[in-house]
Amino acid sequence: MSLQDEFIERVQAHRALLNKLVYLYADETEDRKDLHQEILLQAWRSYPSFRNESRFSTWLYRIGLNVSLTMLDRRKRSQAQDIPDVAQPQGNEFESKDQLGHVLRQFGPVDRTLLVMSIEGFGPDEISETLGISPGNVRTKLHRLRQKIELLWT
Repeated sequence: MSLQDEFIERVQAHRALLNKLVYLYADETEDRKDLHQEILLQAWRSYPSFRNESRFSTWLYRIGLNVSLTMLDRRKRSQAQDIPDVAQPQGNEFESKDQLGHVLRQFGPVDRTLLVMSIEGFGPDEISETLGISPGNVRTKLHRLRQKIELLWT
């Protein structure tokens, strides 16, 4: 099997993970398509250096997270430069039929990632590896985030 075929097979096996990540960090259809394409491009470029020291899903999530956060940062900078006098929408203006999506958007990108990875079944060690923080810190942050969520839902 060629490297390209192997990559395609592995990415297709984790298609749902990519879709969730894209929906978590992009609101518009075109932004989602762009983000998905950029994640795949960066993953393909990095694939030859993948050493199987972690699960492929953890490695792919980390690339997706880095690409997503970079795109968010670029978008914020360009909006700040292009529209300096326009007030930014407040968190309460977000409307969604999906309560989980609404709750997740109340948090910053890293906290969202912690929550989603936990929901997806990633353990503290895998989340730690992906985000570059200690497993103890992951557990502490998750505990605090769950407490905040309880307050939001009450």
